[in-house]
Amino acid sequence: MEDVTVFHEGYGGKEGTSFFGVFDGFHGQISAVTASREMPVLVLEQLSKQDPLLSLEKDQVKLLSRFEALFQKDYNRPYPGQAQNIELGLGPEQLENLTKLEQVNLAFTTAFWKMDRVLGLGKNETSKIRWSGCTALLCLIDSGLPSSDGKEQGTGQESNTPTPSQELQGGRILIANCGNVHAVLYKQGRGFRLTKDHSTSNPKERKRILQSGGAISVNKQHGLVEGLTKATRGLGHYGDRTLKKSVIPVPYSVSLPTDPSFQLLVLASSGLWEVLDEHAVAERALTVIELTQQKLILKTLCLMQTVSDSLVSDSQSCIQSRSGSSIFDSVEPSSVKDEDNPPELDMPEPLGVQARDMQNAEETERHQSSVLQQESEVNVKGTMADSLKNLTLDYERLAADICRELVDTALVSGSKENISVIVILLHGLDVLRENTLKGELTKQTNTM
Repeated sequence: MEDVTVFHEGYGGKEGTSFFGVFDGFHGQISAVTASREMPVLVLEQLSKQDPLLSLEKDQVKLLSRFEALFQKDYNRPYPGQAQNIELGLGPEQLENLTKLEQVNLAFTTAFWKMDRVLGLGKNETSKIRWSGCTALLCLIDSGLPSSDGKEQGTGQESNTPTPSQELQGGRILIANCGNVHAVLYKQGRGFRLTKDHSTSNPKERKRILQSGGAISVNKQHGLVEGLTKATRGLGHYGDRTLKKSVIPVPYSVSLPTDPSFQLLVLASSGLWEVLDEHAVAERALTVIELTQQKLILKTLCLMQTVSDSLVSDSQSCIQSRSGSSIFDSVEPSSVKDEDNPPELDMPEPLGVQARDMQNAEETERHQSSVLQQESEVNVKGTMADSLKNLTLDYERLAADICRELVDTALVSGSKENISVIVILLHGLDVLRENTLKGELTKQTNTM
């Protein structure tokens, strides 16, 4: 297994910020393992210059200090194809002149450049011919990162991502990929790929490699770079100068504001995307979500029925208890005789008076029964509402179920590569759950 995944909650010491990474190894796992450990720190170093709420810990600062001499050498040398030819190593005053989008692009470009330089040290590499390499996919979900005018942004001119109408409290999703590893966002049942395809199937990438003197073999569909790999961008690959010249460490990045309609993000290595596109993945993911919703509805109905039966039974018992004592219940006469005031002879009441008393008693009992019934219905609705508030959805299990479904589908579809998948559930699923429970509660209470 050459793939490595990483997750950091409370990234950079900032509450509500999370970092995710997928690193797809090639010719060994060393580059993927090293990148998964160092890349979060390198990205944080750059983003902390833009957001004062993000900060480095002491051990992270110490780690970066070890690489200062390495990064100073050829610091301003751009790689071929570097996005917008933004030079690395800009100072604070120069950063202020960049747009927020350009700052984000620069942060990822710099972090990837530095990561590639670290891999050039060859730590833990054993081959004397070609060291390992990896493609990389990074995702940062930040609840308060400064936005750029609330518009969807990307480093390229093309875009197939949704355009949210408003930002949600300044929240932002940052994505960067280098290679054929992808992130897909799902909104209202549709999939939107947030990454660029850096593989030999991309005509622009093929043209870049051929124009720079590289070669693409014809022994596979779309061919392989120097006969070795489909990925046209990535980290590492030192030792093979020809391959290193063609496979560049320049990422594509995108930044978009969060939206309450976003349902989930799927991050995956090339093993998934070589057999499934974003639409097929969306279909399988939504199938699992719908099945989970159905189970939740069934659980809700069973809970509501149990509560209803229990409360109705209690109210009926209460009604029977109250109706057991009537105004016609006999009262035992006193056993003490009063000789001075002997009891008067009781005379039977007329039949009309008795009938009127019986009618009044029946009306009283019906009124009591009606009041108890209304109280019971109110108790049922209140108890149901309280029970539904405590009915929770196991989000971790849902994410795991979606991952398993996607991996199984990819294997059945013929994937022959390692498959790594990260599923991130977003606020859109909470909305679906709340609507589901409210709808079932409304239907049930309206039938009472």
